[in-house]
Amino acid sequence: MEDIKQFTDYFGFDLGDGESAVAWMRAGKKTEPQLIELRGRKSVITALASHPEKGLFIGEEACHLSGADWLQVRFKSRYLKDPAASGSLVMMFAREVLSTLVADGRMDSPETACFFVGCPSGWPKETREAYRRLFVRAGMVNCEVVSESRAAFMFARESGELRVSDDLLTLPTLIIDAGSSTTDFTFVADLAERSLASDFGEVSLGGGLLDKMLLEMCVRRSPQKRQLEDIFARFPQYEARCEFEARRVKEMYFTQARRGGGLRAESAVKLYAGRTPVTLDITCDDADMSDILARPQEALDGRSFEASYRASLEEAAAELGGDQPQIILLTGGASRMPLIEDIAREIFPKAQVLRGLEPEFAIARGLCYALRIDQKTKGFNEAVEALIRSEDMEELVLARMPELFGAVSAPLADRLVDDVAPEVFALWRAGGLKTFDDIGGELSARMGRLMEGEEMKAALRPAVSDWIMRLRPDIEALTDPICDQFELPRTSLRLPDSLDIGAAQIMVGSDSLIKTDQFKALIDLIVATVLASIFGGGGLALIAAGPPGLISGFVLGLLAGIVGTETAERLLRRAELPVAVRKLLTMGYFRRSLNKRRGEIRAGICAELEKQLDPPSEAARGMVRDIAASIEKQLGRMMERAALLIH
Repeated sequence: MEDIKQFTDYFGFDLGDGESAVAWMRAGKKTEPQLIELRGRKSVITALASHPEKGLFIGEEACHLSGADWLQVRFKSRYLKDPAASGSLVMMFAREVLSTLVADGRMDSPETACFFVGCPSGWPKETREAYRRLFVRAGMVNCEVVSESRAAFMFARESGELRVSDDLLTLPTLIIDAGSSTTDFTFVADLAERSLASDFGEVSLGGGLLDKMLLEMCVRRSPQKRQLEDIFARFPQYEARCEFEARRVKEMYFTQARRGGGLRAESAVKLYAGRTPVTLDITCDDADMSDILARPQEALDGRSFEASYRASLEEAAAELGGDQPQIILLTGGASRMPLIEDIAREIFPKAQVLRGLEPEFAIARGLCYALRIDQKTKGFNEAVEALIRSEDMEELVLARMPELFGAVSAPLADRLVDDVAPEVFALWRAGGLKTFDDIGGELSARMGRLMEGEEMKAALRPAVSDWIMRLRPDIEALTDPICDQFELPRTSLRLPDSLDIGAAQIMVGSDSLIKTDQFKALIDLIVATVLASIFGGGGLALIAAGPPGLISGFVLGLLAGIVGTETAERLLRRAELPVAVRKLLTMGYFRRSLNKRRGEIRAGICAELEKQLDPPSEAARGMVRDIAASIEKQLGRMMERAALLIH
């Protein structure tokens, strides 16, 4: 489909088996969908007739066309059974609708008009795509096929006609779309659709069956029964005309029936199929309709209309199991029949039943709402995805990396000073390590294991989370304009306080930014702390420890005086001091000495990390990409939820 900015007109096309309707709204405007009159009627009969000289006709004109070669009705219901034959009729009907819209000036151009066409919710993807291609071939070049249940849901949410809140419509909802040929049961929970009661989510039970039954009843009791049957056999278009009139009588009856009983609706059709016209009186009263609703039908496997509808709804309830609806939404012209609502209330007594003032137009108008929302949602998604695809987020993260390094240096240094170094020193002091150089090797190995462990990741996580929260104002500077553009609350794209992007894991993993070989200087610093405890201040500790310390301090001091402190330290690194001498250097003194250098160690860690930023190393760029991708992934999830708020 073309970009949203290129559309000027939105159309919702509800092509029904008995009647069809088209709704329109101007693209980019906050107007309500307007029903468009086709050939003088808001609801046009889904009928198509061909005249040898005058061409194609639709609606009532088709039903009353004299000299027609053929008249076709109810071709949508035949689409799944015979797509080749009925598909061409659908396409021709759609083409005539489009030509009427163009001729009446209802659009700037078919190229800039967008159509949403309804279908039963149970139609599979392949069927929908084949159906969509028919409308494209008819000239509706920008066209999508959308489930009628979704259109009904959007109508309920957007129109305000049902006086329900958005919160109410988040409850589990059963949509009953009672049309001319089928009744479609769809369960909606968490905005996910689920078709019920049959393979395609629909039951071959619609108001059109009552039209046929009423027509058959009127023919049976007509004094010209045989003549009528002969005319229908020779001229199927006349039977279609009479069935159309039977539908009008049925609709008149049910419109009046809601006001009370004791009513009668009637009409007459005059057929010119011989020398003298034959008149068929079509009437319906309470007794007639009671008989029709209770009469077993072969098309319903021997059940009556009422029994079949009840059984289908009970089957839908059984399929739902524990997922019972709290809202029942009735749409479709046949939903005006009292039994549709009454049986729904009986089977789902705890559900609230809703129906609009004109349920026969709910789908067309809902398709228009769905189109506008989808196009707006598409624009919103494209804006967020453009931000995600851009380098803005990576540049933002890279600019704030020094702050992250400063934040994580503290917990890294603390674990090194408080745990790792003292453990290694204790091992050396007890004779587990031979030389001071062995201290460096053991420190390196233990730091590597520490970096791989979950404990270190957990220690870094608070610092990383705090850093992410400090990023929020910069991220919001990128997301707030998008929310403003699409009239969404700015909080729709605000990162949650509990956001954990796994940056700690990124930093200390095996392929991370922090690797132990980068911290040789820090290891040397810790070893030097041990040595410094011997030369200088440490010597005082040794001397104070008693005669052995006095002797050791004298020897070390003499050695430093002869060869120099630096050379003595180098020699001492490879020396194996007796355990007795090592024990003269206490753990407490070592901890105090190392703790004095804690700030120096923190600064050293931060400096080592920052070396990778000027210029950025591949490891640093990889981390920036991973952190930005984590933030962008969270934005993507929030985008999906925010899109549900678009009106």
